[in-house]
Amino acid sequence: MVAAVTLSACGSQGAGKSEAHESPSMTPLGDVCEGIFDPETTAEAEKLLGSDRVSSDSPSRGASQDASSKVAKILSRGMDRRYAVNSTCIFKKKPDSGRYLHIWFEWMLIEFDQVSAEGRLKGTSAAYQLDDGALTRLFVDCERPDLVKPGGKKNLLKVVISDPIGFSQQSRVRLLNASAKKVVAGLKCKNKVILPEADVVIPENPRLK
Repeated sequence: MVAAVTLSACGSQGAGKSEAHESPSMTPLGDVCEGIFDPETTAEAEKLLGSDRVSSDSPSRGASQDASSKVAKILSRGMDRRYAVNSTCIFKKKPDSGRYLHIWFEWMLIEFDQVSAEGRLKGTSAAYQLDDGALTRLFVDCERPDLVKPGGKKNLLKVVISDPIGFSQQSRVRLLNASAKKVVAGLKCKNKVILPEADVVIPENPRLK
């Protein structure tokens, strides 16, 4: 099953009773990063972090001018800005933690047909690079011919998640897809962008059940 891009993204607030819960600088997982944590990823995060709250450097859900809109505006300046890294989600386990989750966007000088066949999913606008490291990448085929310089080549939208926390690959795909949907909506791609459900990209992980 595949799903066309929409603006919706689910989130839920946990009910943990850790010491971090009392800190005013901590934010419920369901509210960080514009609400991209759905119940499944929130449950896994609580197990990995030992808390239902994190120290967030990115806008919460409902922020007046969210990070995704800002990123879409920057990316809309031109596909040649592929070296600019634009973040939509950054958070740490706690304020003094050096390990943090980070999601960012940039244009990548590669066309969709050039991504390895293993990474492209038929019937969708997405290609993934999954490995055992801390990085997982999503490439989105967003048609914006107006952003290509005369004589230049079109680029793919690249979304990366840096995850030293240790989420499962399926949770990484869920988070990448949820972030991508928000940015793509602001980019106003000329084509209909279709992203697959996470369980199409990678089998359901038992830890999420």
